[in-house]
Amino acid sequence: MAYIPDHIQQLIHKFFEGSITPEEKKRLDEWYHSFSSDNVVVFSDESEKHFNIRMKSRLNKLLEKNRAAPTARIIFFRAAAAAVFIIAASLLIFKFVYPGNKQATYTSVKTPEVTDIDPGVNKAILTLGNGSTVVLDSTSGKSLASEGGMNVVKVGDNRVEYQRSGIQQKGATVYNTITTPRGGQYHVALADGTNVWLNASSSVRFPVEFNDSTREIEMTGEAYFEVAHNPKKPFRVKVKDNYINVLGTHFNVMAYDNEPGINTTLLQGSVRIDNEKSSRVLAPGQQAMVGALGSIRIKKDADVEEAIAWKNGFFLFNSSDIRSIMHQVERWYDADVHYEGEVKLHFTGQVSRNVKVSELLRKLELTNEVHFKIEGKKITVLP
Repeated sequence: MAYIPDHIQQLIHKFFEGSITPEEKKRLDEWYHSFSSDNVVVFSDESEKHFNIRMKSRLNKLLEKNRAAPTARIIFFRAAAAAVFIIAASLLIFKFVYPGNKQATYTSVKTPEVTDIDPGVNKAILTLGNGSTVVLDSTSGKSLASEGGMNVVKVGDNRVEYQRSGIQQKGATVYNTITTPRGGQYHVALADGTNVWLNASSSVRFPVEFNDSTREIEMTGEAYFEVAHNPKKPFRVKVKDNYINVLGTHFNVMAYDNEPGINTTLLQGSVRIDNEKSSRVLAPGQQAMVGALGSIRIKKDADVEEAIAWKNGFFLFNSSDIRSIMHQVERWYDADVHYEGEVKLHFTGQVSRNVKVSELLRKLELTNEVHFKIEGKKITVLP
C-alpha cells in the first residue's frame, strides 16, 4: 500500500513532463530517497539518463498503487550514508521481509571495529596437462606455457587465453584446469573463442584444443559462459551427473556443494539439461533447478540479474535468507561463518563486491535483528 502527498504528486507529473525546476527536482530527490515500499529501490553507479528512466518506471508503479489506496499510511525508511541523487553512488535501500509480511524500520547499528576482511581478488591456479601448476595472480609476463599445439597467454591481471601456436601436435588430448580459491575469481578464453568467468571456489577442466566432434568441458562451483557458436561442434558442460548442451549462448551455472541444487540460468540462446532422470529445455529468462535426486524444475520468470550479479561485481539479494547470503560471504571473503541463535530475516538489495566485509554486514545490521562479530577470518552471526 502506498500514499503519495499531493505536492509530491505534482512534482512527479512535472518530472514526467520535463517541466520540473532544479529546486523542485531537489525536493523530489529528497523525498524519493527517504522511503521504500513493496518494490525495492536499488541505487548503483549509472548514468543520469538511465537512472531517470528507471525512476520514471518506479514512480509510475507508485502512482498506480497510490490511486488504488489513497488513504493508506506511508512508511518511511532511511538508510545510512545517503548519497546525492544525480551521483547515485552505491546508495542501498534494503527491504527486510518478516514472517507475516511485517516490515522493519531502520535503526543505525555500529559494527564493532574488531577487525575486517578484504574482498576477493583476481587469482587462480592453472594446472597444465603434465601436472605442473602456475599461480595466475602473481605471474609476470604474457606467455605462461605451450602444450597441445596451443600457447597459454596471460592478458591483463584477470584473464588467460588459449592461442594456436602454429605447431601441429598429434596424440592424446591435453587437458588443463583452472581453479579459483575462496576469495578469488578469474576469466579464461578457450581455444574455440568461448569465454568462461569463474566465481570463487570454482573450477573448469577443458581440452587445450577441441579436436572431437563435441566441445565438452567440466566445471564445479559457479561459472558464467559466453559460448562461441559452432553448430558442427555442439558445446557441452558436465556438472556432476548433469550435462548442459548448447550451440551458442550465454548462461550461468551455480553448482556449489553447500547449495540445495544446481541452478542453470539462461540469458541468450537455448540449452538442454540432461541427466539419467530427466531432460528439459530452457528458453531465455528461465532457470533450471536440478534437485539432489535429479529432478529438474523450471522457473520461467527467473531473476537473471541476480544470477549474474557476481560476474558484474555485485551482491544482489532478492528476498534472500541469511544463510544463503553468508554462503556468498564465505566464498568471496574466504571467511568461516558460525551461528549463535536463529535469524529468520530475508533481505533484498544490492552491494558492491569490492567493499570490505564490515560494510556489507553493516547494511544487514540496519534491521537491528541481526548482528555480526568479526574475529580474524571468523564471522559470527547473532540475532
